Amino acid sequence: MARMVDRGRALNTLLDDEPARGIRRVHETQWKSLRLRLSESAQLVAEWFVISKHATYSLSILRILYGAAIVLHLVSNYSNRHYLWGAGVNWMASEMGAFGYTSALHILFPRSNPLLFDLSYGVLFMLAALFVIGWRTRAVMPILLAFWLGLTSNNPLVPNSGDTLMRLTLLFLLFADLSGCWSVDSWRRRRQVHKRSTPETVQVVSNVVHNGAVVLCGYQVLLVYVTSAFYKILTEEWRAGSALYYALSLDVFMPHEGLSEFVRQITPVVVIATVATVWIQFASPLLMLSRPLRVFALLSLLGMHLGIGLLLGLWQFSLVMIALDLLFVRDKSWRLAMRWAQEVGLLKRTDRTRHGPMAG
Repeated sequence: MARMVDRGRALNTLLDDEPARGIRRVHETQWKSLRLRLSESAQLVAEWFVISKHATYSLSILRILYGAAIVLHLVSNYSNRHYLWGAGVNWMASEMGAFGYTSALHILFPRSNPLLFDLSYGVLFMLAALFVIGWRTRAVMPILLAFWLGLTSNNPLVPNSGDTLMRLTLLFLLFADLSGCWSVDSWRRRRQVHKRSTPETVQVVSNVVHNGAVVLCGYQVLLVYVTSAFYKILTEEWRAGSALYYALSLDVFMPHEGLSEFVRQITPVVVIATVATVWIQFASPLLMLSRPLRVFALLSLLGMHLGIGLLLGLWQFSLVMIALDLLFVRDKSWRLAMRWAQEVGLLKRTDRTRHGPMAG
């Protein structure tokens, strides 16, 4: 009798544990599937970094826009250069340490020597022009960054957020290839008769470093958008949809008074643009994950920055932001766009547009 009772208890225990075992098997299956997906995702990310360089077309456009922004800045402020960065800001010498700039940065643009200052001003202009055309880009770029830092650090009150973002991203881009196309460097590489082969290890490291710089720049611009949206949400004018109206009413940001007045009077456009700016900036990291939403976000952001340049006169800031936004456009998309332009006769067909930029 006791044996029968023990057998019954054992059978009941087995039956009671069966659902738990089933649940455990389901959990194990789900965990294995999750680990497999994570492994596949990690492999895709690794391949993205290693196999080839990305955003080569976009980085070439960034090089041109950054160089053009510096040239525009130097030309537009040429008559006031000594007042903005030279002897006219000697009164700030005692306060310079509060901005975090070291005295070494002022060696290139000495405020007390107008002749050397003008010489450095001309050198910076030449470096920016060479940067635009992509001549010896890897050698020119660090020197350009040093001179640009030297000039802007003479008066920290002059630079805007566009200058700050340009300096930061130029530091990242020292490790990227900005002359993949539309440059003298790429033209010179194509004309080489005896091309040197790059060792595979060197090419892999070059790809990883290049793509890492692209990721850092993309992260930086998205961080700017999200933080900017947070600050906007805290402001009553942005929540009410009237911030753009007040911005267009400021005399200091009114390069075209008639156009600003015309846009300011279209209330629905002003309200929609104000609210849309906040939410598109806030959601920009998520919008970049899907291709259709990324197209919508990029068109909206490009339109916003073109409006800032045209209506508020902040062209340098607009050029920097447009250049960084275009990093989210894939090389495949650029090739498709150029192929369409060739079909309609806007571009001449070349071997380069068929095969894409050269790595290196």
